[in-house]
Amino acid sequence: MGWREVVSAELGIVIITADDCLHCIELEATLNEQPLDVPNLWIEKQNAVELFGEFPVFAAAVDVLPFVGIFSQGAEKSVVRAATLERIAEALAEL
Repeated sequence: MGWREVVSAELGIVIITADDCLHCIELEATLNEQPLDVPNLWIEKQNAVELFGEFPVFAAAVDVLPFVGIFSQGAEKSVVRAATLERIAEALAEL
């Protein structure tokens, strides 16, 4: 599933990561043990040019990795900086 399908879903999560991000590795391990119940996609920051072009406000907000964008039917609904499973769950619960 590509990023367009994830952001177009009723609820979808895009996780921005980087090779040298230790917290990203930790989040990935956590999500392997406790998968999210919504479509999600990991994208390396340097490979997200097209996504960032489509959602420039989202792109401008990316700072502390892992950075999560929560989308619904093509619209950005929330972001989570320095994402953990708990922070993602809180953001989803607030929608």
